[in-house]
Amino acid sequence: MSDIINLPRPAPHAAVVRLNELTSVLSELDGENLRTQDDMRRALWILDLANQCVRIILRDFADDPNIRQLDRKAEELAASVKEARCMIQHGGNKYPTPRRSRQ
Repeated sequence: MSDIINLPRPAPHAAVVRLNELTSVLSELDGENLRTQDDMRRALWILDLANQCVRIILRDFADDPNIRQLDRKAEELAASVKEARCMIQHGGNKYPTPRRSRQ
């Protein structure tokens, strides 16, 4: 079995590469390092920027025949960003309790 055939792999789609790179950058955000208001503001800014990047990527590839697959990957990333944003805004609580209105 010393003769293994190396089949060429198809190159990943350019939009998928961009979304994966964006995911990689976001994975560097560590909630435990958000100690100050400035840290949290910076993290929220990065998350908002990531959402804008997702929309730009989808717009750039809107005519692509694989847009359905790209939409799914982008939706997953956007959902993760939304969840992270919520956790940062609510002090690490994934499911914040609603505030009661004053009467």
